[in-house]
Amino acid sequence: MTQAVKLIDKVRRGVQSVAYGNPLYQKILASGDAPERLFFTPADPWPGDAAAGQSIISGQTSMFERGESPALRHAAAALRNLRAVGTPNASAAAVRLIEGWLDAFDGWHDTEWMPDRLGARIAAWIGFYDFYAPAASASFTPRLVASLHRQFKHLVRTISPSLTETAAIDAARGLIYGGLNFPEGDAALGLACDFLQRQIAAEILPDGGHASRNPAAQLHILRHLVDIRNVFELAGIRLPENIGLGLSAMIPALKFYRHGDGGLGLFHGASEETPLLIDAVLTQASTRGRVLRRLPETGYERLTAGRSLLLVDAGAPPPRALGAQGHAGLLSFEFSAGRERIIVNCGGAPESSNGGWRAACAATAAHSTLTVADTNACDIGEDGGIDGTAQVAAQRFEEGGVYGVEMSHDGYRSRFGLTHHRMLRLSGDGETLAGRDILQGKGGREFSLRWHLHPGVQAALSEGGTALLRTPSGGGWRLRVEGKPVAIETSVYCGGPAPRRTLQAKISSITNAGDTAVTWGLTRERKS
Repeated sequence: MTQAVKLIDKVRRGVQSVAYGNPLYQKILASGDAPERLFFTPADPWPGDAAAGQSIISGQTSMFERGESPALRHAAAALRNLRAVGTPNASAAAVRLIEGWLDAFDGWHDTEWMPDRLGARIAAWIGFYDFYAPAASASFTPRLVASLHRQFKHLVRTISPSLTETAAIDAARGLIYGGLNFPEGDAALGLACDFLQRQIAAEILPDGGHASRNPAAQLHILRHLVDIRNVFELAGIRLPENIGLGLSAMIPALKFYRHGDGGLGLFHGASEETPLLIDAVLTQASTRGRVLRRLPETGYERLTAGRSLLLVDAGAPPPRALGAQGHAGLLSFEFSAGRERIIVNCGGAPESSNGGWRAACAATAAHSTLTVADTNACDIGEDGGIDGTAQVAAQRFEEGGVYGVEMSHDGYRSRFGLTHHRMLRLSGDGETLAGRDILQGKGGREFSLRWHLHPGVQAALSEGGTALLRTPSGGGWRLRVEGKPVAIETSVYCGGPAPRRTLQAKISSITNAGDTAVTWGLTRERKS
C-alpha cells in the first residue's frame, strides 16, 4: 500500500468515524420497530469440517490467528464447521462466538461494519439460526435480531459500487437475507438485484471465468449465487434473468480448474479448496456437460492426455481493480497425473496471514515459471496484489497427437530488455511433458527456471544432473534439462489450510545476446 493510499484510507476512516461512530447515528439505526424474531431462516446447505469445528470448541488456533480473532470467529466457515460437529456443545459454542462479537462490536466499528463483513455476517447468522438458536437463552434472540436489524440498515446505507469480487456478493447476500426478514426489505431486495446484475456484467467474462482469474473466487462467487437462487426460490421470488445466466456461465469454468484430486489449480491467490464443497456447489448448480478445454477470455489452457493434466496460465494479469489477490506468475503451469499433483504453484497466502506472506506467495518465483534476476514479472504491492501491465500472447495447437500451447510475455522488457517465450507440449499418451523456454533480448541477465513440487512428491538427484520425482503411489517422473544440472531446493506449499514445507527443482543461468533457450522434459519412468 503506497503512502498516498494509506493517507486516503486514514482520512476515509476518520470521516466514517465522525459520521457513523457518534451516538446520534447509533440512535438512528436503532429507531423504528425491530421484529422480535427472524421470519425467514433458509439453512446454509454447504458441508463443514468437523475437525476444524472441534478445534474451535477446544480453543485451538492456527499459526496465523494472533490469539482469538473476533473478526474470524463469527464467519460463516466457523459456524459451518461447528454445525458439522453436530453436538449441543457445538451449538453452545456458536452462541458464545456470536455473543462475544455482540459484546465487542455491536456498535459501529470501522472494519467489522464494512459492507462485505456486514453482508457475510447477516447471511451467516440468519442461515445458521436453526442450528445455534436452540442452545441460546431467552434473552439472546431479541438481542441478536435487534443487532441484525441495525447492521442491515447500515448496510443499506453504505453498500457501494466500488465493491468487487466476493466482497460485493457478500454485501448483496446480506441485503437479500436481511431484506426477507426486516420491514425495509422490498427496497433492499431491489437494490441487491441491481447491484448483482452490474457485478455480473462487469466481472463475468464471455467464457464464464471470473475476471480476477482466481479459481477460488470462481468457486465462492458461484456458491453465493447458488445460495441467492435457492433463497429466491424458497421465498417465491423470481430470480432476475441476468443473474441466472451469470450463474450458469460460471459452472463450466469452475469444472475447468479442477485437478484429478478434485481440488482447484493454484493460480492468482487460490487454494485447493475442499473437493466435497466443490462437488456440492456443482451438484446444487444442477448442470451437466463436458469440461472445457480452454478459457480464452479468462486466459487459461487445459491439456489432457492419458491420465495427465496440464493447467496453464496463458493470460495477462487481472485488471488493477480486481488484482488484490493477483499473482505475478506469468506463463506458469501445474501438472498432475491421475489424482496426484506433481508440479504446482505455491498457492495463495493463508487468509489471516500478513502482507509479507501475501507478497511472497504472489511473487513470480513462487510459481512454476521463469524469473529474471529474482524480480517479479509484475509489480506487487506491499500487502500483495499486483499492478500488471504485461502483454501476454498465447496460441494452442495440436500436431500429430501432441497437444501444446505456445505463449510469450513482455513483463521483463522495460527493466531487462527481455521477452519470455514458452512452449509446452503434452504427448498423446500423457507420458511426457516437454518444455522450451526462450529469453529473447539482452545478454548478461541472470535468470532461474523453477518447478515447484507438491508436498507429496519426493525428489532425488541422479547422475547426469537429472531429478527423479516420486509420487505417493510410487510412480516416478524424470526431470531433465538439456545441458544443465537440476538443483533441488526448499519451497513452501500454501494450497491447503496451512503452509507445508516442500521442494522445488531449479536451474539458473545467464542470458546470451539474442535468444537464450532452455529445453527440458518431464517423463514418466517405466517400471522395470
